[in-house]
Amino acid sequence: MNEGAPVMYHANGEFSPGPMYMMPGGDRQRQYQMDTLSGGERSRGGGSPGRLQGATRRWQQRRDRQHTYRTDNRAFGYDSDDSSLSSNASGSNKSADKGEGTSRERNNAGTGPAQQGNYSREWRPRRREQHTRQRRVLPDRYPNSSYSFQVKFTPDDLLNGSKWDTLSQEIWDKFVKSQQTEETFRRKMNLWKYLYVNIRNIFPRYGLYVVGSTMSGFALDSSDMDLCLYVRPLDHLEPRAHALLHLNYILTYIKSFDPADFGLEAELIQAKVPILKLRDPRNGLQVDLNCNNLVGIKNTTLLNNFSKMDWRVRPLVALAKLWARAHDINDARRRTLSSYSLTLMVIHFLQCGTSPPVLPPPQLARARPHNRCTLAELFLNMLRYYADFPYATMAVSVRAGSRVPLPRPRPWKLLCVEEPFDLSNTARSVYDPETFEKIVATFRSSYQRLAAGLRLADAWPAPDR
Repeated sequence: MNEGAPVMYHANGEFSPGPMYMMPGGDRQRQYQMDTLSGGERSRGGGSPGRLQGATRRWQQRRDRQHTYRTDNRAFGYDSDDSSLSSNASGSNKSADKGEGTSRERNNAGTGPAQQGNYSREWRPRRREQHTRQRRVLPDRYPNSSYSFQVKFTPDDLLNGSKWDTLSQEIWDKFVKSQQTEETFRRKMNLWKYLYVNIRNIFPRYGLYVVGSTMSGFALDSSDMDLCLYVRPLDHLEPRAHALLHLNYILTYIKSFDPADFGLEAELIQAKVPILKLRDPRNGLQVDLNCNNLVGIKNTTLLNNFSKMDWRVRPLVALAKLWARAHDINDARRRTLSSYSLTLMVIHFLQCGTSPPVLPPPQLARARPHNRCTLAELFLNMLRYYADFPYATMAVSVRAGSRVPLPRPRPWKLLCVEEPFDLSNTARSVYDPETFEKIVATFRSSYQRLAAGLRLADAWPAPDR
């Protein structure tokens, strides 16, 4: 078939002769039905110009199609250097209102010298600028946030005019003086930011999280900062070996720091749970860095929620730490209780050692009767609770909010303080019978002396004379 033969091809796949109009268009002849050129009825639904109702559409090559350009002011732009088309797009062509000038320009568009390639330009939607909010740099999240843990006001119900007022006031004063201050919190966050930025520059896939008492609200001003280094675990590598591998990477990198910058001192403790201990002598801060101990992130959130449930929780935890430290039973490296175990023991006592309970179990958030015991009463009763606790058969459980029986066979022989999430023993450092007896005797003797004198100094060790 010759290229210029007058043939009409319909959508139903048949060739149909008929009345047609031949229009020259460059080297080819363009073909239109007579009814189309005479302005027949438009198809329902707003089809192409000149299309008859019920008529089939004629196939054309895309570059030979004539486009009807919008003359109204729509939210579209035209990416073109042609001034005539640009004026059409902006609605400045006055002849478009009459419907004459625009069609005349379209009929002559194919014959002009600028259109020898026989192509037409299309409308394109205007590109909208994406106003994306600038992402906040992660290290500025904690230092720039307001510190909400430092207590500066005395609660109204601290004193009630009873015999416990003097001891309650002493407990409160000791807590206020020993709590973590806002300045200490800022220094810790600046050290975390320094470590985070430098570690991420070399190891971009590492995550560094602040966990422990610094973020839970139970930190003393002398407490260290606990950090958790998160690395994607490997199936073929044992977790402890994996932790040692990456902590050694961090140790080597920290030793390469300029001493004039921060002057960090680092030491790797290859215990059952490896710890990288960092010391900042300039600010007097110590850091315990673990690897992939994700349980620490969960229990930090849990303890933070407990610290906000009642104003008496934080003073009792702080006092228990100070009391245990004064009696030398608050050091896991010396086979005694860790600060985390002491915190769980205080929370457990407030769950099931008082009537009504001060704190609920973690899974219960419903309203409960208000316990009106003073700080002095709660601290004295806590000492008695753990002086008479059945350690041989029961475990301390914050998860259950009550005592739970020890499993058989017993994995721990002396003292069990259950971790709320992985159900391990947080007091596994207490494995020496002599040390265990010292801890129980300290609870018992402190209770007896404090119950007799009702002064805080009675619960502390007698000064050497």
